[in-house]
Amino acid sequence: MTNKSRIGLFFGSFNPVHVGHLALANFIAENTDLHQIWFIVSPQNPFKDESDLADTLLRMKMLEASVRDYSKFKICDIELDLPTPSYTYLTLIELQKRYSDFSFTIIMGSDNVQQLHRWNNAEQIAKDYDLIIYPRPGFKIENKHLKLRLEIAEAPVFNIDSTTIRQGIKSGKNYEFMVPKEAYDYIVSNNLYR
Repeated sequence: MTNKSRIGLFFGSFNPVHVGHLALANFIAENTDLHQIWFIVSPQNPFKDESDLADTLLRMKMLEASVRDYSKFKICDIELDLPTPSYTYLTLIELQKRYSDFSFTIIMGSDNVQQLHRWNNAEQIAKDYDLIIYPRPGFKIENKHLKLRLEIAEAPVFNIDSTTIRQGIKSGKNYEFMVPKEAYDYIVSNNLYR
């Protein structure tokens, strides 16, 4: 048993951050023994089309503005210092080097669990890290490929995604209630996703 503070790592493009991200992270922060949740903003996800990806620093600023008053959330820019595309395994190694006083747990949706075996160094991630899994619409919480140390977060299901928000904004829709006000202000003032 370790006495290290347990940090949850919520990886994503956050392109843009939306209310589903924050409500989910809030639920997990309040209903697990995590000390904090760190949002790891990925400059480039190897599994995603990044053609409409907003600048990483802008995505980070939107997140920071949206969570600044909640002490259990922190924005982590570690992947800005690492090669792209962003591989979780390399990020985890760097986190352990920089923050050896913390124990890290990966937070991911049930959709990603089914794909975890395709990740770079997936077996080592499964061996070394606990996972907190939350439900995603249409994806059972199951894993057929790796031996995982899973904790299920019976979080509310949010059927909202950044792609839908970007497409809506591009077509002129007003989605100010799907995105935190602070982030939406950044989207409007920087003419993002148009």
